[in-house]
Amino acid sequence: MIVHVTTELEAPPDRVWETLKKVDTLRYISRGLLGFRPLGLVPETLRGGEVVRVRLLFFHLVPAWAHEIRIVSVDEEARQIETREHGGGVKTWNHRLTVEPAGGGGSRYTDRIEIEAGPATRLVWAYANLFYRYRQWRWRRLARTL
Repeated sequence: MIVHVTTELEAPPDRVWETLKKVDTLRYISRGLLGFRPLGLVPETLRGGEVVRVRLLFFHLVPAWAHEIRIVSVDEEARQIETREHGGGVKTWNHRLTVEPAGGGGSRYTDRIEIEAGPATRLVWAYANLFYRYRQWRWRRLARTL
């Protein structure tokens, strides 16, 4: 199943792109619904070829499964990041993050996630829809400061 969520941000695409690549941004936009406890080294900036392992924490309190994020590519020209992720019962969590120019000097930010979690796929898909809408709300707040 696919989750596809797009939002307009009040910040220039170059600023959004540079901010998107920082791991601290992931922590900020996920705060409240999902936390991450490192299970090894975590880079400050995302780069293709990196593998990041974390323990997911729902609401920053409830420990969940170990989750692996393989950063397949960070395409500077297309302003696009591709990851292949999995953990717990989630067999596939392929995520594409894209930043594009939008009207008025702003940006269009898109998350596209392909999900496969066996019998739990619909439940995981429903959570992902909520989670990414929340993340994009947090992005809109963050973009006002960029």
